[in-house]
Amino acid sequence: MPRVQYIGRPSLSFYGKYLSEIARNLKTRGVGRVVVKETETAEHTEPCYYVLSRIEPLMSDTSNVRCRAWGQRIFRGRDLGSVRLEGTHEPDWRLLSTTEANALLTLAADSKQSAQDEHISCVAPMPPLLALHLRRNGRFPENTLKAVEGLPKCDTPETVREASGFLLLTRMWEDPTSFKVPLTPNSNEQSRIHPPYTVASSDGLVRKRRLDRDFYYIRRADTPGLYWKVITTESSIQTEHPVAPSDQNIPSATPTHKTKSSES
Repeated sequence: MPRVQYIGRPSLSFYGKYLSEIARNLKTRGVGRVVVKETETAEHTEPCYYVLSRIEPLMSDTSNVRCRAWGQRIFRGRDLGSVRLEGTHEPDWRLLSTTEANALLTLAADSKQSAQDEHISCVAPMPPLLALHLRRNGRFPENTLKAVEGLPKCDTPETVREASGFLLLTRMWEDPTSFKVPLTPNSNEQSRIHPPYTVASSDGLVRKRRLDRDFYYIRRADTPGLYWKVITTESSIQTEHPVAPSDQNIPSATPTHKTKSSES
């Protein structure tokens, strides 16, 4: 019998099955069933599960491991709505029985079992070298300099005092699973923020990702290291490949001759 030697580090994070394997063994392809990710349940004490609504196989995958799945996501006891499931190719999924699913649904209905919002500050001290460079080059407005000079002075070197007191607005990226809520800076902090607070917070304190783009980039398993541009609308195709003008707008090179109708 030949000797089999395994090379590489074993994966200690996944102890479940592939989602495609679970769906293949069910009569309705898992629609309406409740599944969980083992890594999420091990990391969080709040209920985390998915209620499957649709599953489609990925025809380009010859291993029959990857699939596309949609469903209702409950993360840490809070309903995130209908989303597309991520990590379907990971052996990290487990199908719950009807009894386990009903118990988990009852537990998630209790508001005390859900995660609470975490309020965080969205301002940070400006790096001293950057503040010193901007101040000596006259980039700060007058009201910002007055607000910084009005702060109580401490016993520090003059260069340190010259670069201290300025703030930056640190906007956070939108992440529905973090449950972090940014705190609005007070009037004193707003006056010391550069660029000015009205300009830096024109789009809000949360950075939202653009989902209305007509193109996006994907990665394929057969071309590692390359990104493929996928165009979803015809407008972007016309922008990249302009349509040639029609023949009606191009003047003809041959002269036109007008003929008079014969009079009877």
